[in-house]
Amino acid sequence: MTVKKILLTGASGRIGRTYFKAMCNTYDFILTDLNRPDYEINSPHLFLQADLSKPNAAEALLNASEPDAIVHLAGIPHADAPFEQLLPANILSITWLLEAVAATSCQRFVFASSAQTIEGYPVDIQIHPGLPVAPANIYGVTKCYGEALCSFYATQHGLSCVALRIGAFEPKDADALKTARDYSAWLSPQDAVSLITSAIEAADITFFVGYGISDNRFKRFDLSHTRKVLGYHPVDDAFREFKPGPDLFK
Repeated sequence: MTVKKILLTGASGRIGRTYFKAMCNTYDFILTDLNRPDYEINSPHLFLQADLSKPNAAEALLNASEPDAIVHLAGIPHADAPFEQLLPANILSITWLLEAVAATSCQRFVFASSAQTIEGYPVDIQIHPGLPVAPANIYGVTKCYGEALCSFYATQHGLSCVALRIGAFEPKDADALKTARDYSAWLSPQDAVSLITSAIEAADITFFVGYGISDNRFKRFDLSHTRKVLGYHPVDDAFREFKPGPDLFK
């Protein structure tokens, strides 16, 4: 695929900030969020403020940007968020956005889904491709909806879509990994950039669900299919980077 211009939603979030800063010399970005990012944005990049939960906001944004690909990171990422907040941020936004994207020449839609779509399974079960969704909370349910909507627009409207079930995204200097599950689901910033880029550039995809974790010694998700389809090659390992103590698995 030839991708030059990317519309990046959720540009003020942690992953959005990380991805833009890593790839700003590779792609031309149109950044969007409810709030302006707290980092510098220079030409040829552009920030356009938008509330994607509002009808017609996505259409106006796409008309102004005409992207080759879209990376949809916007939304509430909290597992305990109430439905009243999740409805506009995680359901209405992707609904209006995909409806608008389907009428454009966009080559690829990358959706930041979540590990919470399948966290209903016990922690001693490795998640393999093809397992039915098993959300552990309403937040996970909203991400299942986003995946299903991506599948609908891919199979029924010809839009190439990749959904990425993001694990525990944390920087290497964070002290946020507490449990064995956290370690097995860690996604480093470097690997997150690699994963998203692979999802943008991979060829011959109608609809695909990939898993977003690093090359952890013990893996919450089986990465074999994600590696094969997207060409994703993670390099970090939570068990090497953070050196967990002997009590981790008790």
